[in-house]
Amino acid sequence: MAEKTPQQVPRSCRELYEKGKAAWERNNLDYAIQIFTQVLEKEPGFYACREALRASQFKKAGMGGSGFFKRVLGSANPKLVQAQVALRHRPLEALAFAEQVLSADPNNLGAHKVVAEAALAADLPRTAVLSLEIIYKHSPKDRDIVLKLSMALAKAGQAARAEALVSELARAYPD
Repeated sequence: MAEKTPQQVPRSCRELYEKGKAAWERNNLDYAIQIFTQVLEKEPGFYACREALRASQFKKAGMGGSGFFKRVLGSANPKLVQAQVALRHRPLEALAFAEQVLSADPNNLGAHKVVAEAALAADLPRTAVLSLEIIYKHSPKDRDIVLKLSMALAKAGQAARAEALVSELARAYPD
């Protein structure tokens, strides 16, 4: 499945997406997240909607405090386990489960890893890049993450950026 632009998705999805953007602008973030999630259930390849969903999730997380218990409980989310199980045979389902986890905790690196792997399996490289960049910001020295990010960037048509990451990694680890 290829990633789609707003012009490539059905009109009903585009209208819902616009409604979600309006809710985001009014700071009605729960409603925006709900709408964007609904659109992505119908059109998982709608990249602009996924970007808007991620922005809504982070904006909502920034408004509320992220206490110790929320972080601890977020890492043991049963939806994340379901996503990891679904990853092998049903990547789009795994993507949906991981998005549910990210709606509650957009900084959950485990969920971002599942999103990246599911997106690559479903041939959605820009979606994978979106999550891999977040993981990369948290651990820029992780070889595996840098290699996955560079592969996803190459698949997304950003070969120069991918090459720069690999060159940087080679300088950091010359052996």
